[in-house]
Amino acid sequence: MKEDDDYLMLEDLLVERIKSELPDIKAVMTAMDLASVQGARQIEPAVHVVYLGDEVGDDSSSQGGNGAAQVVTQQWMVVLVVKFAGTVASGKGNRKKAGPLITKLLRTLSGWQPKGAFRPLRRIRAPKVGYDNGFAYYPYAFKTTLVLKGST
Repeated sequence: MKEDDDYLMLEDLLVERIKSELPDIKAVMTAMDLASVQGARQIEPAVHVVYLGDEVGDDSSSQGGNGAAQVVTQQWMVVLVVKFAGTVASGKGNRKKAGPLITKLLRTLSGWQPKGAFRPLRRIRAPKVGYDNGFAYYPYAFKTTLVLKGST
């Protein structure tokens, strides 16, 4: 299979990038959605990579050659998971623990140019931070575009 034959290859590239750039993260995993991240047995600190879907324009600038080439925007989310630290009521200990990891994660992915046909990653709106069963979940979402060429 050629590199550009896997529509979801960015998942593996994100996992590899996070593992190589954030050695303090104990596990980098993939998940179906945010709910499954929160329902999973947790290792921490960890990052989960989640595919959020795609968008395709329907005008001629997005669909060239009678639709044979399409400009696609894929959306991906990474969720940093940390266990509560310090007082749960204020959350300050948790934020002290998560803050440096968040900075490293965002620096690692923001503007990163994955190999293949993908454009550099750009941040987009993500769900709100969540807290459940002693863990905090910090989600960050990114988008990238690629041109998908149909068969001729």
